[in-house]
Parts: sequence; structure tokens; C-alpha cells
Amino acid sequence: MYGTYLRLDITVHDGWRAVIRAAAKKLTPRARRDPAQRQTRQRFYREMLAHHREAQHLVRTWRL
Repeated sequence: MYGTYLRLDITVHDGWRAVIRAAAKKLTPRARRDPAQRQTRQRFYREMLAHHREAQHLVRTWRL
């Protein structure tokens, strides 16, 4: 899933809302609407946010 995070076309300095918006655009319209896929969507969004937090942590640590 890290590859998907890299393809979101966001910067490390973007906020969490930008991550969610970009991740939602990667999903098909049917996947965004389907109530049966809600848990899967939430897991996907949380994973993208976790990758974003890791990237932000690396930037802060190494002052990039």
C-alpha cells in the first residue's frame, strides 16, 4: 500500500484532509458509495494516513 500512498500526488506538508481527498479520488465511485465496503474504505484511509504520518516524521527527524 505504500506504493499507493506515493501515487496520491501530495506533499509531506499537506494536511490529513488532503490525504483523504486524494485517497478517495483513487477509489472507484462504486467503492466510495457501497455501504458493504465501509470497513475496507476506513482501513484504506487509515493506512494512507499512517504512511503520511511516517513521511512527516522522517522529514521532521532529518529536517528535509
